[in-house]
Amino acid sequence: MKKRGFTLIELLIVVAIIGILAAIAVPNFLNAQMRAKVARVVSDMKAVAMAQEQYRLDRNQYTYDGDCGVGQAEHLSYIPLTTPVSYIGQIPEDAFAGINAEFQNRQSIKDGLKPVYEYTSRVSFGPQGTPNCKDSTAAFNMMGRQNIEYLMTSLGPNGEQNFPWGEAGYKALGERSGGFIYLPSNGLTSSGNIFVLNSQIIGGTN
Repeated sequence: MKKRGFTLIELLIVVAIIGILAAIAVPNFLNAQMRAKVARVVSDMKAVAMAQEQYRLDRNQYTYDGDCGVGQAEHLSYIPLTTPVSYIGQIPEDAFAGINAEFQNRQSIKDGLKPVYEYTSRVSFGPQGTPNCKDSTAAFNMMGRQNIEYLMTSLGPNGEQNFPWGEAGYKALGERSGGFIYLPSNGLTSSGNIFVLNSQIIGGTN
C-alpha cells in the first residue's frame, strides 16, 4: 500500500483555518476576562458600600479619609471597616490599579500594600472632620453643597484617574453626566472610572 501524506495546500488550509479560529477566539477570551474583572470590581465596591452603611448606622458617619487628602495612607480609610468590628472581611483591592496608579495608591504600593480604591470622605474636612485636615473647610463645604458624604473610585480598565476633582466634577458625577464614567458599552477598555457615591454605584454597567 502506498502511504500518502498531506499536501502543502492541505497543510496551508489547515493552518489558515486555525488562524481564523484563533483570531475569533482570542479577542472573545480577552473580553470575557475584562468583563469578569469589571464585575468583580463592581461586586467588591457594592460590598464596601454595604459595610459603609452598617458603619454609619453604628457611628452616625462614614469612615474618614485615611490619607487626609495628601495621598500617604489611602488604605487607612478602610481599616475602621475591618477592626475592631468586622463590617467587611478584608480591605478591598482595586483590580485595575497598578504601579502607575494615581498618587493615592503610590505610597501603599511602596509600603508593600495592595492598591485600594481611592477614597474621599467629607468626614475628613472642616471643623467637624476627624482628623481635621489643614485648610480643608472649603472642601468640606464644597462636598456639602453637592450632597456628597463620600466618594470611592476604581481607576477602571485604562488604569488612569479620569475624574476631574473639584465641584464641577462632583456635580457632573451626581447627575451621572460625566464622560469620565466608565461604561462597558463604550468599549471594554475605554477610559473612565467606576464610582461609589454615597453608597450608589456609578459606572461599570450599561
